[in-house]
Amino acid sequence: MKSKSSPGKPATTTETGTSKAANLPLSGKTIVLDPGHGGKDVGSTGGAGTYEKDVTLLTALKVKEKLAGQGATVVMTRDSDTTISLKGRTQVAQTENADMFISIHFDAFQTRDVYGMTTYYNKPDDRKIAENIHEQLFKQDMHTKDRGVQFGDYHVIRENAKPAVLLELGYISNKNEEARMKTEPFQEQVSTAIANGVIESLR
Repeated sequence: MKSKSSPGKPATTTETGTSKAANLPLSGKTIVLDPGHGGKDVGSTGGAGTYEKDVTLLTALKVKEKLAGQGATVVMTRDSDTTISLKGRTQVAQTENADMFISIHFDAFQTRDVYGMTTYYNKPDDRKIAENIHEQLFKQDMHTKDRGVQFGDYHVIRENAKPAVLLELGYISNKNEEARMKTEPFQEQVSTAIANGVIESLR
């Protein structure tokens, strides 16, 4: 993940999933999903040529589907390959009066042996959300290293007026993790876990 801000088009939003069934666990809740990078900002690049911007969008769209199925209104900071500024991303959470903001990323390291998942929060009040989502990820038996819940000084969670976390869902610089992050089983596990963590946090 790169934290460099890039100017560009304003954030686009897409809303979905206003549930007819009021008894769904996320009915009445608005979740903003932020697929990291996009457009001219590709993020990190895997050894096989995978762009972080592509897999973050793939993952966010899958998470959107799961959250909408549980009754949430889901707003995405981008739903296509567009460049969105960091400020624009956080503004979406404010504009939409989000109950939660989740930024999705894949990590990278100089060497290819590092792997695992990390969940970041910035404000003390958001730590429990991070813990809930992280716990659900590893209930899914992700076959990767648990790198824990950590404080993160990232713009999209630091400057966010709404509850916000940032997920690093694997290392794109690791050959095995790069290969599997694009697969349907991985996407299914991750999206299910994130949705369960959101439900747990908003009970």
